[in-house]
Amino acid sequence: MGRVIAAFFSILLLLVSMYLFGFAFQVQSGQAFVFMGGLVLMSLSFFLPIHVFGKK
Repeated sequence: MGRVIAAFFSILLLLVSMYLFGFAFQVQSGQAFVFMGGLVLMSLSFFLPIHVFGKK
């Protein structure tokens, strides 16, 4: 059950990061911070399954 939750959460993080990438071009100020937030979430969305599914 933990793997299912981790997979769902990583997909959710991936979708939110993609939204932040697009949203960074629409905000008036702080575009770099929004884009960097998307990069951090994208990194976490790839790190989580590797870390959780890599353990046996």
